[in-house]
Amino acid sequence: MSGGFLKLKTLIPKSEVRKIVVQRRSAITPVDIKNKTKLIFNRFTATDDFVNARRIHTYISTRPGEIDTRKLVDYMDECGKHIVVPKLNKKSETFHRANFINWDHMVKNNDGYLEPKVGIDEDLSDIDLIIVPAVAVSILGQRVGYGGGFYDKLLRQTFAVKIVLAFEFQVFDYIESNAHDIRIDKIITELRIINTRPPINRSSELL
Repeated sequence: MSGGFLKLKTLIPKSEVRKIVVQRRSAITPVDIKNKTKLIFNRFTATDDFVNARRIHTYISTRPGEIDTRKLVDYMDECGKHIVVPKLNKKSETFHRANFINWDHMVKNNDGYLEPKVGIDEDLSDIDLIIVPAVAVSILGQRVGYGGGFYDKLLRQTFAVKIVLAFEFQVFDYIESNAHDIRIDKIITELRIINTRPPINRSSELL
């Protein structure tokens, strides 16, 4: 059997990927999450993408077993980065942008997620780097989100470098995708940085 057929066999539907990640998350301890998150942040903040970025768009983590981006936001603020965070407009099913000022300006929305009190607009033309949430991601940049499709709409509006910060157990070889899905550029885990854009290095880069 050819290599191409073998690759097709490893493609996993998004619904199945979500189930697998939920199971894996339940097995990871809070201590592991803390230690691995620190490794991911250290690796990420040492990249040229982070060092050279002036304006960074990031989500605010609230889900159990998720990488805690709140600590990263504090670090970026200390570094003098201009931080932009999303505010969901449910009526239009899009994210508006808002400048992060401090945690006192953040509130929980009806879904229990932290967001700024006020959003500005949808213009992301000045963003240098965007940290994208993901349930799972493939080494080719295919991303599985939380099912709303809001981030795919947002990612179509920017040419900024798109990075997913993920635990190794969230990384797969091949994931089901369609024409509407937006690929991300890099994945940073506790073990490695994976460059997903051409020329595609499917073995990834171990650091």
